[in-house]
Amino acid sequence: MYDMGISNLLAHRHSLTIVKGFLFLTLMSFALISKGQAEQDQTDTIEDYLTAIDGLEAEHGAYSSQLSDLYLGLGTSYASKTEYSDALAAFQRGMQIERVNFGLNSLSQTPYLTSIADTESNLGNQEKSLKALNQVYQISAKNYGGADSRMVPVINSLIDWHMNIYFQQRPKVGYSNLVMSERLANEMHSILDGNVSLDHADGSSYYRRIADLHYIIADHITKHGEPSETGFTVSTGPDSRRRSEARTSYRHFHRGKAALERVVQATIEQDNSTAYDQASMIADLGDWYLLFGQKLSAIKTYQLADETLDSDENAENSRQSLFGSPKIIEFGIKKQNQDSIPSENESMSVQVSMLISESGVASGFDLTNELDSLTDNEMKLLKKYFRGKRFRPHLVERQPQESTLIVNYDRPVIGVED
Repeated sequence: MYDMGISNLLAHRHSLTIVKGFLFLTLMSFALISKGQAEQDQTDTIEDYLTAIDGLEAEHGAYSSQLSDLYLGLGTSYASKTEYSDALAAFQRGMQIERVNFGLNSLSQTPYLTSIADTESNLGNQEKSLKALNQVYQISAKNYGGADSRMVPVINSLIDWHMNIYFQQRPKVGYSNLVMSERLANEMHSILDGNVSLDHADGSSYYRRIADLHYIIADHITKHGEPSETGFTVSTGPDSRRRSEARTSYRHFHRGKAALERVVQATIEQDNSTAYDQASMIADLGDWYLLFGQKLSAIKTYQLADETLDSDENAENSRQSLFGSPKIIEFGIKKQNQDSIPSENESMSVQVSMLISESGVASGFDLTNELDSLTDNEMKLLKKYFRGKRFRPHLVERQPQESTLIVNYDRPVIGVED
């Protein structure tokens, strides 16, 4: 009887294995068919563009203004198939047509130049990529004036481009993109201060972006250091490097603080801002102080934010929202185009309890559900993650207090990096 049960169990497991294998092969077949269909659709689209281009050229000539859009679409289709050389040729041809029809400094060249920059970057030609971006800047400056407020969105888009490339590179390779972004951010700050009124609808968001960028740069230097330059140096010892990095970090603290102070001023200047809006921006400034170790300044700023809520109609609810429990301080620019990739090893969420000190440091980590468990490596990574964060502390009567925080944490599917 016992042997019979084992046999049935083995047979059942064998049948399940066959069914799972069949389902896996079926899903793989569907995936391959879908991929093949998508590739065929892309090929058909390219053929459609080429046919349309041939027809327009035959009827209206090689420099018809209608051709440039077709070349932009053709280049985009080639790029989607990673056929970057063909994509580059199409974008360059479209830009040439725009110049012939609308002039060497026409703003209509911008989408072609940015597409050329992307394509050159994908081909590994970083200098040519930067040259195309510089043309975008120069053309905009000639049309608007270098200090005109209309340059701000242009500069912002260039920062976007550099940050997108930075996130795609290894940190030390991408540092040059941070340097370029900082130069652009400094120029943006100058234009905002000189030519954009504080009550402008988008002013505060641009100032906040500047602060976010300076946080990324400071964080990069903390984690990876500054690249050493070739050539003669007075000292290459670790103490000298640490002093240099500390000075650099302070520079980014100062510039980010200046930007956040403008965010506060801009929020106050806006007619429709509430006491809560203003207090929230002031609290963000307090967060900035805390991130850079300026505890006393952070507390004073949090207290000012709390005082600002005195005039709020729902003061207690607002205080609870801003200071009722600790919150992770978040600055930085998020990566673009982050598509989630399905995995058999989906991350599992666990609930974690921790103590947050008066200065926003996490310790005393415990899992709240006794059924949950983490390996030693997973717990090590959890602690590393939360200890690397700073938290806005809980305030009681305008004084920071140690308090408990319970959060959900997605258990990673990989081990701890060295």
